[in-house]
Amino acid sequence: MIIRPSRYEDYEQLVELENLIWNDENTPLVIEWETAEEYAQHVPPGSLFVAIHEGRVAGYISVKNPTMLESNRHVWELAIGVHPDLGRRGTGSRLLAHIEEKGRMMNIRKICLRVLATNERAISFYEKNGYLHQGRLVEEFLIGGKYVDDCLMYKLL
Repeated sequence: MIIRPSRYEDYEQLVELENLIWNDENTPLVIEWETAEEYAQHVPPGSLFVAIHEGRVAGYISVKNPTMLESNRHVWELAIGVHPDLGRRGTGSRLLAHIEEKGRMMNIRKICLRVLATNERAISFYEKNGYLHQGRLVEEFLIGGKYVDDCLMYKLL
């Protein structure tokens, strides 16, 4: 498996992956991408790191500063997605390790994330990779007629 910056030629597979993995159990807003061109307008090439396994996109990870404040530049917020057929094979952990190493090289102190409380599998994955709970936004979203908490997690580098 290799991890590298995303390229436009990855986008057909990234659109497939995005449309496959996101649902009401793991995101407050399901976005259905129609084309690679549409995806590229919102997610430019190079803005993600992709994991390539046997010539296919197995997953991706992206980071951004959560605010525009200079005093918050030491923090990254991450988003990650792994193909369900390749789950539990280390793809997600490798992507996290990759971004954490990049963060250390760029003097990032903290990586944080948000995960729906209904996504117990993801919460367990993050905990196994050293992420801690830092808070919970109670009944933050109304999804499918049910209130869902948003869990805040972090890891110090």
